[in-house]
Amino acid sequence: MRNPKFDGVMTALCTMYNKDGSVNSGMVKAHTNFCIEGGVNTVLASAGSGQYVNMTARQREDTIKAVVEGAAGRVPVLAGVLDAGLGQALENAKRAEGAGAEALVVLPPYYVTVTQEGIYDYYAALAQAVGIPIIVYNYPGRVLTNILPETLAKMMREIPSVIGVKECSDYAQFLNAVRLIGDDGAVFSGSDLAFADQVLAGAKGGVIAASCVLPREYAEIYQLAKAGDTQRAHALIFQYYALVKGLFGNGMHPSPLKYAMQLMGQEIGEWITPVREPDSATKELLRGELEKHGMLAK
Repeated sequence: MRNPKFDGVMTALCTMYNKDGSVNSGMVKAHTNFCIEGGVNTVLASAGSGQYVNMTARQREDTIKAVVEGAAGRVPVLAGVLDAGLGQALENAKRAEGAGAEALVVLPPYYVTVTQEGIYDYYAALAQAVGIPIIVYNYPGRVLTNILPETLAKMMREIPSVIGVKECSDYAQFLNAVRLIGDDGAVFSGSDLAFADQVLAGAKGGVIAASCVLPREYAEIYQLAKAGDTQRAHALIFQYYALVKGLFGNGMHPSPLKYAMQLMGQEIGEWITPVREPDSATKELLRGELEKHGMLAK
């Protein structure tokens, strides 16, 4: 079911840790505030950029609570649910709702091969268990499970709390999802570099990790694309193209992202296994691009 409340730039936030592995809530709040002040429309806690799959249930809850406090009602707060199966997904979805999340971004089941009917049943069960909206997270390149546009459209017509999809499949499938879903829900871009093009093609916004570093710039790209100003939207994407590529370059995500944030003066806390600092080439690239754009901390 369509819900425009979550349209626009959704920043996939990073999580900051103390040496003992606990969440540094103060740093998470500051990071949240930086992104919101930059003009993003919503924030996503404890998802891919937030290292969901490396976290304990306690770390996820603490992160969501810190983001909710940092947002202070200014923008909606969403939470990731990236579990491989229904049991853990149900538990973590309820925890996220209890911690204050206003909606969930949920991967389909993975590792075990599932049918499209099984995927439908999975989201239907989650929808019955929580009282907040669900955005489907379709990322077949990462988890191999692919949710077809026909299945997405059916869910958004028949399961009221399934309101949209973060679509990270190929461009042809993205377009077909926009075509089939229509006004029954929202398709959100999952591509930092194709974001403007996908908004121009019908996406209602996007889940953008690079807006941890470039919140103001992505907010402007969204507004330009939404207004149909193709030339200026593309000009802004091209201006920051090398930097955005570097944020997802060598090194384990979100390692380059957090390193760039540190160079800008954001506190990023401790590096927690398995995430390590990026390699020297990535560091050099990021420093050079941030310096070129006048974004290095003074």
